Amino acid sequence: MAAVSALSLLLALAGVCSGSLVVVNSGVEVTRGRSVFVTKKELKISVDATADCKVEVVMNEPVTQRVGRLTPQVFDCSFLEDEVKYVHDGSPLLDEDTVMLRVYRFTSRDTRVETLVLPVRVVDSGSGVVQLGSAPLVVPLFYGLSNAIDASVLEIRAAADLVCSVRLMTGDVSVPALGQLVREEDATQRKGRETAALCPGNRPCLHSTREVRFLKSSCQDFLSSGLKYQHLRPPSPEIDYIPLRVELRERCSRALLDADSVWLPVLIHGALPNQAPAAAFMASFILEADQFILTPLTTAALDATDPETPQEKLIFNVTVPPAAGYVTHLDDHTKPISSFTWRDLHGMKVAYQPPSSSQSQRRNYQVEFQAIDGSYMTSPPISVHISIRAAETNAPRVSWNMGLDLLEGQSRPITWEELQIVDNDNINAVSLVAVDGPLHGRLTVRGTAKITTC
Repeated sequence: MAAVSALSLLLALAGVCSGSLVVVNSGVEVTRGRSVFVTKKELKISVDATADCKVEVVMNEPVTQRVGRLTPQVFDCSFLEDEVKYVHDGSPLLDEDTVMLRVYRFTSRDTRVETLVLPVRVVDSGSGVVQLGSAPLVVPLFYGLSNAIDASVLEIRAAADLVCSVRLMTGDVSVPALGQLVREEDATQRKGRETAALCPGNRPCLHSTREVRFLKSSCQDFLSSGLKYQHLRPPSPEIDYIPLRVELRERCSRALLDADSVWLPVLIHGALPNQAPAAAFMASFILEADQFILTPLTTAALDATDPETPQEKLIFNVTVPPAAGYVTHLDDHTKPISSFTWRDLHGMKVAYQPPSSSQSQRRNYQVEFQAIDGSYMTSPPISVHISIRAAETNAPRVSWNMGLDLLEGQSRPITWEELQIVDNDNINAVSLVAVDGPLHGRLTVRGTAKITTC
């Protein structure tokens, strides 16, 4: 239900209507751990020969691209058949994903912007390069070591005339989250308490191990080198993962022939099932805002905790947006967002933009959020009440500031849709004075330059 709610909100923000730039958006289907090209059969955009058209992958929506990535980040609307590719990272946690795209059509006079959500369906196949073996990777107790990763744990199918390599995936992936991949050193010479089956007290076991942070080796060496998983952080969920990528290359040219990504599961005995996050006890869940003023949303108004996932890795999803105004990110406050990270919330980069309409009385709205942990479990709905105070001033104010989107060398008129000014007593007497900028162009009024910066 949580995934359906998230997708519904994204589709509401990015709905395709009649006359849309997007002609076809049927979504793509990808095999788990592999990649697929996006063609015009799945995504087709109306192209006008008199206008420039670009598609941008929206990167600041953490409820999108959770188990894969779409590349390149910017491409032409008339993209080639083998140009746009979705790569799945091998995660077994989700059977669907979404990619948010923003389409820009630039003419000589205006810019049209549309947002869409590309659905991704993840399917399983038994014909991949790598498969899980008959024996699981098991940690018998907290702080313990697992059995070695060998051919019984991981089955790699590679022809003898090909170069087979295994790489430990790092970077965007969030696993392993509870431990690390290690290599034992001088394991036969350990003495005393280090050879005991149980860990002494509530402390890490004294294993003679060395962490493996970066790994790229042949498939044969990988399965015979005795690599193990070491548990480090109880209390923890009962399962963790080791992300691996297996590549097959031609022996002479080293050309990539096939690749497969897999998250190798690690079972942790004695651990409890993952618990869902919940609203934090100390947050007030009330946000006071002034009329027209972009107001940061902080952890004092919205917060959540999770028994297993570190707080900085939590994600918030806007399941019910406000009836007026919108939640936005300060990196680009002109566009609404449907999700954000706890890090951005804590860093005061998430804000509420009140509506541009003026009111003489206080207005109250309600926004509903959902916290998502590292295993994509969701919290019960978290409601935040927003109260907008009426302004008590006769000074003119900016009520709406949406900015401009244009290509290099183009010019755009600043209209009421991009910039709105309000005044309580005499709007006709208000004048605007340019006091700074722009850095890379010039501002003109009826053809006369006001500010020019080289």
